[in-house]
Amino acid sequence: MSSTPPPPRFRRRLLAVMLLAGLVPLVLLGVVAQGVLERVLSVSVAPVEAVLDGVSSSLERQGLSRDALDEARLNLAQAELTRRALARRVPAFITGLVFVSGCVLALAAVLLGRTLTKPVTTLTEGMWAYARGDLSVRLPTVDPPRDELQFLLGQFNRMGQELVAQRERAKSAEQIAAWQDVARALAHELKNPLTAMKLSLARLSRSDPASPADATRISESVALLQEEVELLMRMTQSFSTFARLPAPHFQDVPLRPLLSEVCSLYARTSAVPVELVPGPEVSLRADPDGLRRLFGNLVKNATEASLEGAPPVRVRAEPLATGGVRVTVADGGSGVPGVLEGAALTRGLFSTKPEGSGLGLPISQKITHEHGGQLRLEPAPGGGTLASVELPLVPPPPQVSTS
Repeated sequence: MSSTPPPPRFRRRLLAVMLLAGLVPLVLLGVVAQGVLERVLSVSVAPVEAVLDGVSSSLERQGLSRDALDEARLNLAQAELTRRALARRVPAFITGLVFVSGCVLALAAVLLGRTLTKPVTTLTEGMWAYARGDLSVRLPTVDPPRDELQFLLGQFNRMGQELVAQRERAKSAEQIAAWQDVARALAHELKNPLTAMKLSLARLSRSDPASPADATRISESVALLQEEVELLMRMTQSFSTFARLPAPHFQDVPLRPLLSEVCSLYARTSAVPVELVPGPEVSLRADPDGLRRLFGNLVKNATEASLEGAPPVRVRAEPLATGGVRVTVADGGSGVPGVLEGAALTRGLFSTKPEGSGLGLPISQKITHEHGGQLRLEPAPGGGTLASVELPLVPPPPQVSTS
């Protein structure tokens, strides 16, 4: 790829074409006008003078006055002098007129050329920035566009936004793939040793105690170890589940019945009510099992973060003007410290619950990514957490894995 932007040849060529298209007809028109005027002014009054001489002789023989005839001869002489002066000045006049018209045409061509090539120059600069990898460049546009070039600039900006979104999705996909590799490795390395530890502790708990005091101490220790082993087993299972998440099977899904099902499921064990806010029905092309897992994770996190007496967990679904749908889950818990989206949702394992594995958000982010959507967590107004999921009505085509 060239390291320098292209020279502004388009503007020069456009200016040359406009000048040629205007000056050539103007010069030809000047030549034709000069020829016509010269031909008209070449008509001589000599035949008229001969006729006047004959009339003058006839009047003299008849003894009549020749004052009117002499005045006519004077007027004719003045007309002849004017004709000769015009004949001498016509070439200079036509040349000057063509020159002035050419200057005006050249100025108009320059101004019009700049007006026409400015959007092209702006578009070239934007493309050059994209070629350098700077996708943050946005070209100045007006809405609605005034012409085709303004429309092209608007489409360029939309293309840039889509490229940025694709780049973010690619980064997210790479991070998710890395987490899957980590999950497979941890599941392989930890599952077998933990199983052996669990069996050994079970044998210790069934041993015949030689002393009641020692038996009590051993049983309490075994119970504690078993509890910790169970926690590690749950974490291992979560890693295995994340690594083996099934491929999505897309179909037409009515969203509100699915959300109602999720809300009803987690309302049974929640310390606060779980409400589905009334709204319009929305259907989209999605994987229903994936959506249940996605919204189930978000509602589960919201209910577990809400203490008794806190505001209810509210789930809301609303269509977007862009043609998608947004689902929000709001709770009145302790909230998140800041906005979490994109790579921040899959960076590190974190959980505020003792029994949590920290994989709920990475799993939710993976499902959202597969649907071509965006997941965002932010502090809710008035306290708590607001989880927002934006999904298109039709998912993007699946990306071919290179791993």
